[in-house]
Amino acid sequence: MEYRKLCSSIILSSIFLPAVMTGLAVAQQPTKIKRPVKNPPQFPSIIDLENKDARQTDRQADQQDAAPGADAGGQPDSLAVAVQSLANELRALGQELRSLNIRGQAQIEMLRMTRADMRIDYYERELRPVRERLASIEAEERLLQQAMTREGLLARTASMPTLNREELMKQIRMQDEARYRALQFEEERLRKLEADLAASLKIYQNISRETEQKIQEAEDALKNIESSSPGVKRQ
Repeated sequence: MEYRKLCSSIILSSIFLPAVMTGLAVAQQPTKIKRPVKNPPQFPSIIDLENKDARQTDRQADQQDAAPGADAGGQPDSLAVAVQSLANELRALGQELRSLNIRGQAQIEMLRMTRADMRIDYYERELRPVRERLASIEAEERLLQQAMTREGLLARTASMPTLNREELMKQIRMQDEARYRALQFEEERLRKLEADLAASLKIYQNISRETEQKIQEAEDALKNIESSSPGVKRQ
C-alpha cells in the first residue's frame, strides 16, 4: 500500500515538475517586440469598431452646415459685382445701339442731301439759259424804246429815200412796237418759268442745308457718345 502511494507521488512529480519549470522559464524570458505586419488585416476598418465613420459623417455634416453661412456672407459681394457688370454691359449695348441708329440716320440724310444736290444742279442748269434770255430781252427792249422815240426815228430814216418821212417813221414805229410786244410776251413767259425754277431751286437748297445740319448734329452726337464711353468705337 505504501509502495503504491510512493509510486503515485513520483509519477505526479514527474508530470507537474517539467510544467512548472517550463512556466518559470517562459516568465523569465524577455518580452519580444512585435514587428509590423506587412499586410495588416482589413477587417478593423471594415467593421469600424471605434465608430470612425459616424464621427466623420457628423464632421462633414457640421462643415456643410457652416458652408451656407460662408456662402451667404460672400454671396452679396459677388451678386453686386455681377449686377454692376450686367448694368455696364447693358449701358454699353444701349450706347452702341444708339450710335448705330445715329449712323443709319446720318447715311439716310447723306443720301437725301445727294439727291437734293442733284436737283439743285438740274434747276441751276435750267435757270441759266432762261436768265440769259431775259437779260438779252431786257437789253433789246431798251434799244427799241430808244429807237421808237422821234429822235431815234428821224436818225434811222435820215438816210432812207422817201416821199413822206412821217409815214415812214410811223411804219417803222409800228414794226418796233410789234417787236416790243412780242418781247414783252416772251419776257412774261420766261419770268413765270424763272419764278417756278427759282422756287424749286430754293426748296432743294433749303433741304440741302437742313440735311447738312442734321448730318453735323449726328457727327456731334457720335463724338459725345464716344467721349462718354471709350469702349464704343466708330465703325
